[in-house]
Amino acid sequence: MTGHHPHTDEGTDAPAPESAYAAALGPAAENTAVTRLQTALRHDGEYPRASLEREFRLRRAALADRLALHTRDEHDATEAARTAYELLAFDLADGRFVLGPAGPDSPTWQASARPYVRQEYERWAQLTDGGRDAMMREPGDR
Repeated sequence: MTGHHPHTDEGTDAPAPESAYAAALGPAAENTAVTRLQTALRHDGEYPRASLEREFRLRRAALADRLALHTRDEHDATEAARTAYELLAFDLADGRFVLGPAGPDSPTWQASARPYVRQEYERWAQLTDGGRDAMMREPGDR
């Protein structure tokens, strides 16, 4: 990719949205998964809280990014940028869950954190089949 596009945040070595979100659930199913994660964060669960919070932040940021790419609405782009920077800040504070080659402290993300979301989501989706393995577990399963 070359250059920086203000609406798609292209211009990094991060994966293109088509690649990053290839294994993603549909928007409605992903929204349901994000809501379930948010609810789980309010209760003690089977997962270490930090990993659950990281998954929530990643999936929420990816969903916002996908919506912004689809609508090209400025409000949606602002929300995508906000949630992307929240993920980046979380990973700067606790880098245990970073999956991609460029860490959250990389200067690559100074122009935009949305490509960071794509990098992290693509790798996470490869490891979890787009979150499908988590959806197949019953509450209480490990």
